[in-house]
Amino acid sequence: LTECFGPLGWWHCFTSMITFLEDCVPQYHIFLENESTKKQEHVSEDENQEKGCCSETDDKKGIHKSFLEYARERFATTALPLRRCVSILHTHIPKIYFQAHNFKDLETLSGLLNSLETCLFFDGLASEEVEELLLRSKDDKLLPQNLCDPSRLLCSIRSQCLSVLRRLRDSLGQLKLPSARNKDSLVQFCFQTASLFFSTACSSYKLYKLEMKPLNVLVIDEAAQLKECESVIPMQLPGIVHSILIGDEWQLPATVQSNVSNEAGFGRSLFQRLTTLGHSKHLLNIQYRMHPSISFFPNACFYNKRILDAAGVKHKSYEKHYLPWPMFGPYSFINVSGREEKDDAGRSHRNMVEVALVQRLVQTLFKAWNSSRERLSVGIISPYAAQVVAIQEKLGRKYEKTDGFAVKVKSVDGFQGGEEDIIIISTVRSNSSGALGFVSNAQRTNVALTRARHCLWILGDGRTLAKHEFVWQGLVHDAKMRHCFFNADEEKGLAKAIFDAKKEFDQLDDLLNHDSVLFKNASDNFRKSFGKVKSAQTQKSVLNLLLKLSCGWRPKKRNVDLICESSSMVLKQFKVEGLYIVCSIDVVKEQRYTQVLKAWDLLPLEDIVRLVKRLDGIFKMYTDDFICHCNEKYLEGDLEVPKSWTTSFDIVRFKTLSQDEIKNSSCGSSASDNRCYLENSKVSESLLLMKFYSLSSGVVSHLLFDHDGREPELPFEVTDHERDIILFPRSTFILGRSGTGKTTVLTMRLFKQEQLHLLATEGFDAVNTNRVNDVCLANRNMGGVGGTEATPLRQLFV
Repeated sequence: LTECFGPLGWWHCFTSMITFLEDCVPQYHIFLENESTKKQEHVSEDENQEKGCCSETDDKKGIHKSFLEYARERFATTALPLRRCVSILHTHIPKIYFQAHNFKDLETLSGLLNSLETCLFFDGLASEEVEELLLRSKDDKLLPQNLCDPSRLLCSIRSQCLSVLRRLRDSLGQLKLPSARNKDSLVQFCFQTASLFFSTACSSYKLYKLEMKPLNVLVIDEAAQLKECESVIPMQLPGIVHSILIGDEWQLPATVQSNVSNEAGFGRSLFQRLTTLGHSKHLLNIQYRMHPSISFFPNACFYNKRILDAAGVKHKSYEKHYLPWPMFGPYSFINVSGREEKDDAGRSHRNMVEVALVQRLVQTLFKAWNSSRERLSVGIISPYAAQVVAIQEKLGRKYEKTDGFAVKVKSVDGFQGGEEDIIIISTVRSNSSGALGFVSNAQRTNVALTRARHCLWILGDGRTLAKHEFVWQGLVHDAKMRHCFFNADEEKGLAKAIFDAKKEFDQLDDLLNHDSVLFKNASDNFRKSFGKVKSAQTQKSVLNLLLKLSCGWRPKKRNVDLICESSSMVLKQFKVEGLYIVCSIDVVKEQRYTQVLKAWDLLPLEDIVRLVKRLDGIFKMYTDDFICHCNEKYLEGDLEVPKSWTTSFDIVRFKTLSQDEIKNSSCGSSASDNRCYLENSKVSESLLLMKFYSLSSGVVSHLLFDHDGREPELPFEVTDHERDIILFPRSTFILGRSGTGKTTVLTMRLFKQEQLHLLATEGFDAVNTNRVNDVCLANRNMGGVGGTEATPLRQLFV
C-alpha cells in the first residue's frame, strides 16, 4: 500500500494510461520531432565521414520507427505499473471500503488491459491504418465501416478502457485514502478497514490501542498448545461474540520450564479445561496424511480408534517402496542397543550408534533416490537437542542443495504441524533401568508418530522402551504383533554401521555379550566358548585380537600354524590370556569369491588337538582346488589382506563321492573305521555349520556306538535346562530367539530318541555308567520303550 499510495502510485498510473490512450498519435509526432532535433545537434561539419555515416544511419533508424512499434513500447512500459496497482487495490483494500461498482471495475480493467495488449500486438495490423484511425476518432461508433476486424476491435477496447479508467480514477479520488508519506495514518487505515487479523495470542494486545470497528469472531489455532492465561488476551477484545478453539490435546502442550509452575497447572490450556469439564467438541475424524500402517497405533492409543483413513491414503498407489522390504516398509520398529550419553554441557542426551544408523539410512535412501529421481522428503526427529545436533553434524550439508531430495533434522517440538514422505525417529534412550525422561511424554510421542506420509521408521532400544508401561510398551508390543519389529543387525549395512560406530566411539564393551551383532554369524562353538569366559578383561582381549586380525595384523616372531594330518589346510592358533583362538582361511561367495578369516573355537591348549583332529576330518572332504584358494596369501606391506576371485568359474568346496565309496559307507559295523570317521567328520561339519546331510545306516551306528564306548563326537554341550527339554517325554513347543540353542535341543533330542530305539531293539549293553543313567532316566520318562516291535513312525518334529 505504501507503493500504491505514493507519488508514483495509483493516481499516476491511471493518468499515464489515460494520457497514452487519448493522445498516442500526437505523442508519436512529438517523438519524431525530438528525434529530428537530436540529429541536428549531433551532426557537425568537422565530423569525419565515417562518424557522419554512422550517425545518419542511427538517426534514420530512430526517425523511421513506425507508429505501431512506438505504441507497443509505450503500452508495455505504462501497463506494467498499472497492473501492479490494480492488483494491490484489489487484494489489500477490503470490499466494504469500496463502492460496489469500484471492485467490479477493477476486475473489468484487468481483463481489458489483457485484451488491449492482445489486439495491439496482433501481427495483421497495418501501422498507417491504426495511426490514421486513432487520430480521426476516439468514439468507436464513428469508425468507418470498411475497417478490418482487428483494427475495429482495437479501437473498441481502447474506448472501453478509457471509460473504466476515468470512472475508477474519479471514484477512488473521492475516497479518503491515506498518504504514503505518513506511516501512522497508513497503519491506522489498514486496521480500520481490514476484515481479517492474523496475530499471535500475546501480540493481540496491540489491538486494544487502535481505533477500529469491534471484531465479531475469534479463531484460536493450536489452542491446546496455548496457556490458559494467554488465551484470555484476545478473548477480551471488544465485540467478540463467538470463539472457535482448534487444537488437539493429544499433541504438544504449552512449554513451561518451571517444574513448580508446571505441577501447579500453569501450562494447562483453555482447550484442555473445557475438555475436562465435559464441554462438547467436534472431532475432525478423517486423516489425509498417513499410510494406514502408520496411523494404526496412534489411532488406537490416543484416539480410541475414532479416526478414519481417507480413501486416498488407503489406495494402493499411496504405499511406497523406497528401500527393500520387509524391514523398510510403511511402518517399522528397528531395534538397536546403543549407548546413551550426556552431551558436553551435561543437559541433553545423545546416542551415537543411532546417529550412525540414521546416517546409513539417509545414504541408502539417497542412493535409491538417485536412480529414480522421484521427489522425496525425509524428516529425522529426535526428542533431544543434543541428538539433533549430532545428526546434523554427521550429515553435514551434503543434501542441502540437492533438488528433489530434502532432509530435515528437527526436535519433536520443531516438527509439530509438519509432515514428510519418510520420518525416521531416533528415540536415543538405552539403559537397563528403563528411564526415558521426557521421551515418555505421550503428547510428544504422538506428534513424532504422526508426521510421516508414506514411511515411519523408529530407531530405539526395545528392551528399554518396553519398560514404560503406557505408550512405548504398547508400541513395542504392537510392532511385534504386526510383524513390524526388526533387529537392526539383521540388515547387513546397519550391522556394519553399528559395529563401526561402537569401534569409533570406544563402545566395544557393549559387544562382549555373545548375543551381540559381532557374533551374529559366528559358529555355535565359538559363541558358547566366548560366553563361558567369565573375565570381562579376557573378553575384551579376545575382541581386540579379532579386530587386529581382521585388519590384517599377524604376529611376526611366533609360529601360529597348526598341521593337519590328512589335509593340506592350514589352521592357525592365536594366544590370548591363556586361551587360543583357532582360525582358518575360508572362501565365501557373494558378488565375488572372497577369503574370510573363520574363527572355529576359543579353547585352552589341551583341547586344541581334539579340535584339529575333528576339523581335519572336515577338511579332508574339501577339494584340492578349494584348499589351494584358502592357502593363498596376499600381503600389503606387513598386513595380510583377503584375496578375491571372479564368479565366472566355480570354486567347489566338497569332493564328489563315488558310488563305491557310498556303498562301502553303508556296510554296517564291518565298514572300515577310516571310512566311517570320514563320513562322521562330514556329519560333524554339517551340525557345526547348521546344514543337512542324509546318513547311511553304518554311519548312524558309528555315531551312536563308538567302538571305545565313549560319548559320540557331536559338537554340542547342553545346559541343565536344555537337558530337561531333551528328555521331556511328551510333545514340546520350544520358543527362543536366534542363538539360544533351539537347533541344539532338536538335534540332541533326535539323537537320544534314536539311542533309545536302538537300545530297545538290539539289546545293546556295552555302555558306560553315565550313559546308562541318562538312558534309564529317559526310558523312565518315556514310560518304557515297549519291546522290539518295529514302528513305521517313531517321532514327528515340526
